[in-house]
Amino acid sequence: MIELNPNNGDAYHNRGYAKFLLEDNRGAIQDFNKAIEFNPKYQNAYHHRGLAKIAIGDKNSGCLDLSKAGELGSYESYEVIKIYCR
Repeated sequence: MIELNPNNGDAYHNRGYAKFLLEDNRGAIQDFNKAIEFNPKYQNAYHHRGLAKIAIGDKNSGCLDLSKAGELGSYESYEVIKIYCR
């Protein structure tokens, strides 16, 4: 098994996204949190963490993450907000 570089925010994001695709949303959120710790302006990590939070029923927090991703330049996040955050 390949070990995750603990000093690489991209690695945490990518593993989190894989967990998200496997519907391990709580595990994904933990990895997205670490990615954001490394880079507080990581728009994709906010976007995907928002989706994972919505998937576990934490709509308010998820929508806040999507909004933050949008502020950081993710226009896709604003489209997702129109769907899930009304």
